[in-house]
Amino acid sequence: MPYLSEFKQILEEHGISSENLIRDGKLHRTATHTKPHKKNAAYIIHNNDPAVLWWCNWETGNQGSYSPKNATDNPIDQATTQERLAGIKKQQRLEQELRHEEAKDRAASILQSCVPCTHSEYLQRKKLPIMDDLFQGRNGELIIPILSESESVQSLQRIFPDGKKRFLTGGKINGGFFYLGKMPEKVIYLCEGYATAASIYLASKETTYLSFSANNLKAVALFLRKKHPQIPIIICADADEAGQKNAGACLSITNLSVATPSFLNDEGSDFNDLNLSQGLGEVSKQIEAAYSTHIQAQKSLALCAIKLGDFLEMPLPERGFLLKPVIPTQGLVIMYAPRGIGKTFAALSMALAISGGGEIFEWRASNQSRVLYVDGEMPARAMQERLAYLAMGNNVPPNATNNLVLVTPDIQPCPMPDLSTYAGQQALEPLLKDIALLVLDNIATLCRTGKENEAQSWQNMQSWLLDLRRRGIAVLLIHHAGKSGDQRGTSAREDIMDTVISLRRPKQYKMTEGARFEVHLTKARGISGEDVKPFEALLCSEKESFYWKIKDIEDAELDELKALLSEGLSIRDCAEEMGKSKSAVHRLKKKLEGTS
Repeated sequence: MPYLSEFKQILEEHGISSENLIRDGKLHRTATHTKPHKKNAAYIIHNNDPAVLWWCNWETGNQGSYSPKNATDNPIDQATTQERLAGIKKQQRLEQELRHEEAKDRAASILQSCVPCTHSEYLQRKKLPIMDDLFQGRNGELIIPILSESESVQSLQRIFPDGKKRFLTGGKINGGFFYLGKMPEKVIYLCEGYATAASIYLASKETTYLSFSANNLKAVALFLRKKHPQIPIIICADADEAGQKNAGACLSITNLSVATPSFLNDEGSDFNDLNLSQGLGEVSKQIEAAYSTHIQAQKSLALCAIKLGDFLEMPLPERGFLLKPVIPTQGLVIMYAPRGIGKTFAALSMALAISGGGEIFEWRASNQSRVLYVDGEMPARAMQERLAYLAMGNNVPPNATNNLVLVTPDIQPCPMPDLSTYAGQQALEPLLKDIALLVLDNIATLCRTGKENEAQSWQNMQSWLLDLRRRGIAVLLIHHAGKSGDQRGTSAREDIMDTVISLRRPKQYKMTEGARFEVHLTKARGISGEDVKPFEALLCSEKESFYWKIKDIEDAELDELKALLSEGLSIRDCAEEMGKSKSAVHRLKKKLEGTS
């Protein structure tokens, strides 16, 4: 291979062993110069033209790729090179995931062999006490677990008596954290290192998180904002370039601000340095001032405008679905129907599907999610029976029952709140923690202020719904249909909705059939193709369970036409009975004859 010596030189320059290289286009682990007996590096070499090399030294964090210019002179080689680089990225990602898992197992094994920390020269020098959940290594080093979003240990940090810090090789740092204190209530402080976090916690007694590095501040801040959407976050940034740059990159996150320590002289860069030079009292004074400034700023918060380039680079999470395709994550949905059609059965089934990770009709929940169902009118006993039968008929897993939380009138010590008012919305606020979907059944009983036909009366409710969406909560509104068949009252309700679901009576409906209706999507943002086709649903009962049967509208029309023709009706009479044109009925009759 003409470029092998060139590739060997590149690997050596980056501290990676170049002995016995394998050139098969696959990832291979190898040694580094500093640790020749461990495989803390990797490479990929493609054997034939166009030649491509990728390398990674996990000790230094350095990685890169290289392809000689004259190896990709023609367009075909250039395309092949790009294809190979894409394959390298995939192998690299899989290798990184594997190393993270290996490091996670090593971290668990190390912690099992460790003892809780009882003495630390490092903490003594930092004038800090030994607090909970710290461990001690064989050489007197302090060992701090690095936690994942689920608070399981994903890696470790070692801090030696001389202050040197080492992470577990191959361990995942991004998104990892450690924290001091209990569940946050007033404020969350976030900083880089343990000594800084301990100083802030001792001075404030407020929950304090550490990200272990400046580069990880934003990932942890985004996690905290998602987990605690209403609690202010104050990043207590180091006064160095990396600290200021990375803390500044977090300022686009809502309800977050940055505090930097202020020294009498040039005495340090972080809040532990401030503790060492001026004491915990000064740390307390400065972070409390930062919190107060933040609260005042929030009260007079101005609208935020963002340049297109910055907006396109924002790390926004994929939206996804709570119930695909009709209820997106953070989606606003309204479902309306005439009285007595069975819309509460449908709404309860949707709530059960989302809380249990199941399905209703052909709509599927990908995960189990927390649902708050606020009922404005049903007797508690009737609600209990409906839910019991629906849960049985739809095979809702037992562990999912904790995911569905109910607010229903009969069990309340006071009247149900009026959600069209600020006071009513605030009454619901304590129940919204960790809720993915809020179901309001129905608008008429839960929103009692203002005029139903007046768009202005809907404004307060609309503002609240948009705020819930901003906070990551989806809302399903249940409403009545008017005499025209459209949703009752102002059409302004539909303006902000992602999905509008209309439940309609089939023309040949009989009261003895119970909950039988057609499902139509009259507004379907981002939904297309087969997903928007209307269908008919029928609630069936068997012993002590309810379950749904569905069929296409056209199949239902064919059944209806077949029944009418069997009664001896003419095409004209069938068209009149079905509310269709004669030509449409003729087409259905041909289909019916073709299937018989």
